[in-house]
Amino acid sequence: MPGMMLVALVIVGAMIWLVVYLANQSAGMQQKVDGRERVELERLRNLVDDLKETAWDHRELDSALATIIIDKIRLHERRGRELGP
Repeated sequence: MPGMMLVALVIVGAMIWLVVYLANQSAGMQQKVDGRERVELERLRNLVDDLKETAWDHRELDSALATIIIDKIRLHERRGRELGP
Protein backbone atom coordinates (compact mmCIF):
# COMPACT_ATOMS: atom_id res chain seq x y z
CA MET A 1 0.00 0.00 0.00
CA PRO A 2 2.70 2.58 0.83
CA GLY A 3 4.28 1.85 -2.57
CA MET A 4 1.00 2.57 -4.37
CA MET A 5 0.63 5.81 -2.43
CA LEU A 6 4.13 6.88 -3.45
CA VAL A 7 3.45 6.07 -7.12
CA ALA A 8 0.18 8.05 -6.98
CA LEU A 9 1.97 11.04 -5.45
CA VAL A 10 4.68 10.91 -8.13
CA ILE A 11 2.03 10.78 -10.86
CA VAL A 12 0.10 13.69 -9.32
CA GLY A 13 3.32 15.67 -8.93
CA ALA A 14 4.25 15.01 -12.55
CA MET A 15 0.80 16.09 -13.72
CA ILE A 16 1.02 19.33 -11.71
CA TRP A 17 4.48 20.03 -13.11
CA LEU A 18 3.23 19.38 -16.66
CA VAL A 19 0.26 21.75 -16.24
CA VAL A 20 2.48 24.50 -14.82
CA TYR A 21 5.06 23.96 -17.57
CA LEU A 22 2.46 24.12 -20.34
CA ALA A 23 0.84 27.21 -18.81
CA ASN A 24 4.22 28.98 -18.74
CA GLN A 25 4.90 27.96 -22.35
CA SER A 26 1.50 29.29 -23.39
CA ALA A 27 2.09 32.60 -21.58
CA GLY A 28 5.44 32.98 -23.32
CA MET A 29 3.87 32.38 -26.72
CA GLN A 30 1.11 34.90 -25.94
CA GLN A 31 3.72 37.55 -25.11
CA LYS A 32 5.45 36.91 -28.45
CA VAL A 33 2.14 37.21 -30.29
CA ASP A 34 1.26 40.38 -28.40
CA GLY A 35 4.62 41.86 -29.36
CA ARG A 36 4.11 41.03 -33.03
CA GLU A 37 0.57 42.43 -32.88
CA ARG A 38 1.84 45.68 -31.36
CA VAL A 39 4.47 46.02 -34.08
CA GLU A 40 1.88 45.35 -36.81
CA LEU A 41 -0.58 47.80 -35.27
CA GLU A 42 2.06 50.52 -35.11
CA ARG A 43 3.02 49.81 -38.73
CA LEU A 44 -0.61 50.13 -39.82
CA ARG A 45 -1.06 53.36 -37.86
CA ASN A 46 2.00 54.80 -39.59
CA LEU A 47 0.57 53.75 -42.95
CA VAL A 48 -2.76 55.46 -42.24
CA ASP A 49 -0.99 58.62 -41.10
CA ASP A 50 1.08 58.57 -44.28
CA LEU A 51 -2.02 58.10 -46.45
CA LYS A 52 -3.74 60.99 -44.70
CA GLU A 53 -0.73 63.26 -45.27
CA THR A 54 -0.44 62.14 -48.89
CA ALA A 55 -4.11 62.90 -49.52
CA TRP A 56 -3.66 66.34 -47.94
CA ASP A 57 -0.42 67.11 -49.77
CA HIS A 58 -1.90 66.18 -53.17
CA ARG A 59 -5.42 67.49 -52.69
CA GLU A 60 -4.99 69.81 -55.70
CA LEU A 61 -4.95 66.72 -57.98
CA ASP A 62 -8.42 65.63 -56.88
CA SER A 63 -9.76 67.63 -53.98
CA ALA A 64 -13.01 65.66 -53.71
CA LEU A 65 -11.19 62.34 -53.44
CA ALA A 66 -8.65 63.75 -50.95
CA THR A 67 -11.52 65.08 -48.82
CA ILE A 68 -13.28 61.71 -48.86
CA ILE A 69 -10.09 59.87 -47.83
CA ILE A 70 -9.26 62.31 -45.04
CA ASP A 71 -12.86 62.32 -43.76
CA LYS A 72 -12.97 58.50 -43.68
CA ILE A 73 -9.72 58.34 -41.73
CA ARG A 74 -10.88 61.01 -39.27
CA LEU A 75 -14.22 59.24 -38.78
CA HIS A 76 -12.41 55.99 -38.01
CA GLU A 77 -10.08 57.79 -35.57
CA ARG A 78 -13.05 59.41 -33.77
CA ARG A 79 -14.83 56.09 -33.45
CA GLY A 80 -11.67 54.58 -32.00
CA ARG A 81 -11.44 57.33 -29.38
CA GLU A 82 -15.11 56.86 -28.47
CA LEU A 83 -14.57 53.13 -27.93
CA GLY A 84 -11.52 53.75 -25.75
CA PRO A 85 -8.33 51.69 -25.44
